[in-house]
Amino acid sequence: MKESKNAILSRLALPIWMLALLGQDLLFRRLYGFAGGVDWLAPIPLSFTLLWLLVFGGLVLLLPRLGGRVVMLLITVLSCLLTVVHAVMYHLFGNFFAFSDLLYAGDGAAFFSVQYLQMRKLLLADIVLTLAVGILAVIFLPRHRKEAKAIRRRVAGGLAAICIGLGGLFVLNQKLSVEMKANEIMTWKVHSDAFQEFGTQDQIEYTRFQNSNICLPLTGLYQYTARDLAKNILSDTAADKKKIVENLEAWCRQRQPHEDNEMTGCLKGKNLIMIMVESLDTWMLREDVMPNLCALQKQSLSMVHHYTPLYLSAGTFSTEFCSQTGIIPPPTGVSTNAYYENDLPASLPHLFAREGYRVNSFHPSYPSIYNRGAIHKNLGFEAYHDFTMMHMKDYMLDTQMLNGFDQMVSREQPFYSFIITYSGHGPYNEEMDNIAQPHLEQARKIAAASGITASADVMEQYTRALAHIMETDDFIGGLMERLEQTGLADNTVIVLYGDHFCKYLTDLDFLQDLKGVENRNLLCNTPWLIWSRDLAPATEEKYSSTADIFPTICNLFDLDADLQCFVGDDLFSEAGGLVYWRDGSVYDGSIYVDGTKSENLMQEEYVRIQEARDKLDFSWNSFRYNFFSIHSPLRGK
Repeated sequence: MKESKNAILSRLALPIWMLALLGQDLLFRRLYGFAGGVDWLAPIPLSFTLLWLLVFGGLVLLLPRLGGRVVMLLITVLSCLLTVVHAVMYHLFGNFFAFSDLLYAGDGAAFFSVQYLQMRKLLLADIVLTLAVGILAVIFLPRHRKEAKAIRRRVAGGLAAICIGLGGLFVLNQKLSVEMKANEIMTWKVHSDAFQEFGTQDQIEYTRFQNSNICLPLTGLYQYTARDLAKNILSDTAADKKKIVENLEAWCRQRQPHEDNEMTGCLKGKNLIMIMVESLDTWMLREDVMPNLCALQKQSLSMVHHYTPLYLSAGTFSTEFCSQTGIIPPPTGVSTNAYYENDLPASLPHLFAREGYRVNSFHPSYPSIYNRGAIHKNLGFEAYHDFTMMHMKDYMLDTQMLNGFDQMVSREQPFYSFIITYSGHGPYNEEMDNIAQPHLEQARKIAAASGITASADVMEQYTRALAHIMETDDFIGGLMERLEQTGLADNTVIVLYGDHFCKYLTDLDFLQDLKGVENRNLLCNTPWLIWSRDLAPATEEKYSSTADIFPTICNLFDLDADLQCFVGDDLFSEAGGLVYWRDGSVYDGSIYVDGTKSENLMQEEYVRIQEARDKLDFSWNSFRYNFFSIHSPLRGK
């Protein structure tokens, strides 16, 4: 009887293993398919997955037993690992994993905490089950029979499965791929029915393969992994690149030129301190939490409808790069080398240096984190000052950056100093107790009096987030005090904004309730303010996003940038007022259009999506193809 059971298990080992992989793919898309608006039983992803399972099964049959067992174990482990990574990445960043994220993985790992390992319990149970089934299938995979007839049957079956699987994948791939004239610019033609010129929306997304949230539900776990890997390895031909550059130039020419307005040059010649605050969120701007920043905001031009979309999983670097260059960094198709090799003649540091400014950057982390040492040099900064150069004893405490105040300012010539704070960073637990401890008692009193309720773990995170940002507020207060003491305040402008919403609070439902928003994208509402003694305090109601910071600064200081070459809009121009995210969603304050949906939309909504897609494509490709090495983004005044 025992031998009979083992024989049955041996015969079922391969099909049960394949069913477990199929179940994992179906469950993941059932739980997360909403991200791309694709039904979990849709024929396209289901077909892709079944065809890949045929290839996997054929390989196991074709290989010797040991080789087959190794393949089964590797595929099982990789499938479960990728499922975990996708779930965790989506929870943290709102986007599924793409191989381009590995560009920042080493740096991101330095800030990782077990606290961030959040996923659906049902998915976690399935991952454990799939691993168990995979291990049992490896154990019970039958030995290959040595008779010639059995060998021929096994080899024929394996080859047939592989050929059918690969052939089907090729046909389906060709069916979804459309000719986009070697160019991704100006091709987002949204219609309710078929795209008569370019294909269906699914075909457009599959060909572009730049939106992980749409593409993973559209293709399934296995095809997504294979195509994403291929898109990151394969490069365009010289002819393709030439056509893309030609279309980039055409897009610039058709863009409305920037016209001077009443704010043009009103801050020209003044010093600038630009502060990008780690994890600064709107709900933190309370006088009992951030009295110094609240006081500064009351004296500033405050953009209350400002958004900081996460264009990269590395959210801080994404905002950092965009605010300094006006370029929205592409989520795929570039290497880290591009950030310190591509031409960026119109970055803020280069533009201010052309005006005779001293230009320097300041951040406590090592210059190797996100390769800032090399990247900031390419941006045009004279030097990147880390915690050692600022004489900080504890690099996590923002107040200690004031030790480097004399390096941040100059009395001999105008200066532009870019400061990135640190203390707001998560995780919000004992791992960073050195940040929270000086403020924790006060933060607990504030949290207790707030009336906000949640689980004990969430409330502890909330309380520690308050304590972290209180440390940053002390730095802001100290900086303003030093500017007053040195007589520099009257001639210095402060531009302050957040790098992303407070994403290190792991309960996103709690965070959405806290901010009173209905979806993940709208969580990206963050503070942005401009302070100067020459600007009247006011509240700006116009909607803006990170890409608008650069052209606004260029206009205020009358810098030598041709704003036709950038997708953001000067806050004081007639253009703009539209926020757009990586997934193509757009928002103007009255209408929110979900970029992952294409059905039942009004014509105005289609136009908005097209505008967002065109801007994203232009910005992404202008950097991918080093456009500014060919086309000057300077006015040449």
